[in-house]
This record gives sequence, C-alpha cells and structure tokens, in this order.
Amino acid sequence: MRREAEASDQAAKFAERERTYTSGNVSKNAALMLDALGSPLRRKMVARLKKEGAVSVSKLVQPFRIKLPLAMMHVQILEKSGIISTHKRGRVRICVYNPMAFRELSSWLIS
Repeated sequence: MRREAEASDQAAKFAERERTYTSGNVSKNAALMLDALGSPLRRKMVARLKKEGAVSVSKLVQPFRIKLPLAMMHVQILEKSGIISTHKRGRVRICVYNPMAFRELSSWLIS
C-alpha cells in the first residue's frame, strides 16, 4: 500500500512538472503560454500588467468584477505558463509581467 501511495505521488509530481514552465523547453512552454492566452480574461489581465507594471491580484482583477478565488485560479495559470511571476508582500500577492516569456514564444512561432 505504501508503494502505491509513493507511485501515485510520483505520478502527480510528474504531471505537475508537465503543466509548469520549464526553462529551455521551448515547445512545452509555447504550448503552456498559448493555452493560458486562450482565455480573453487572461489576455486582458496580461495587457493590464504590461501597461501598469506590478500590481496586487486584487487591483489587477478589479475592473473585471470577479471573485478573488477565481482571480487566483487565472493568476496561477498565467504563472505556471511563465507569462507572469508572483511574490507575496505580507498578505498581498503581487503580480509581475514577464516579457521574456513572449520573446520565447515569438522565437518558437518564427522557427
């Protein structure tokens, strides 16, 4: 039973790595970014971050009038794709736009 639990944990970790940005794995990262940008709401969030710079999750989603748990889900998808990064400052989670992600995506699209 213990081995089954360990195997299940290993499989879950592997699956999570497959859904997370990995430096140097351009084709996987491009797929993650394109999936993340498939949502109009997430595209608007990224455009807002690019325009305004680093902001809290609350301020980022304020004009969209969505609840914080849904906002965090979208932020996590963008973060796992490498488009944004986040860090906590006290109780506030700050979102930062990552322009290198789009450079990587554009180089993949060109090749």
